[in-house]
Amino acid sequence: MDVYNKVMAITGGRGTDVTINNVNVPNTEMTSILITKGRGCVYFFSMATSFTRAALGAEGVGKDINLIVGNGYARGHAELTLNILRESEPIRNLFEELYA
Repeated sequence: MDVYNKVMAITGGRGTDVTINNVNVPNTEMTSILITKGRGCVYFFSMATSFTRAALGAEGVGKDINLIVGNGYARGHAELTLNILRESEPIRNLFEELYA
């Protein structure tokens, strides 16, 4: 409820159009669902996600939202990543600082 209250305060009670959940701890599905406005979209990309909990939770609170499950593969992802590093000096510097 802390996250919900903060998001509602920031958005003036409207919630988010898109919520991306990629945390590595369980039981965060309902937070993502509750902060997303009706007809919005929640993108789950974590092995900790219970997709049953997400689907039934959205149904249980009456949220008409799109639930998307990431599967880890996106066509062209490697080339896109390399282009981002080539074209964005701040991102490249951060990457080098973290991983070089």
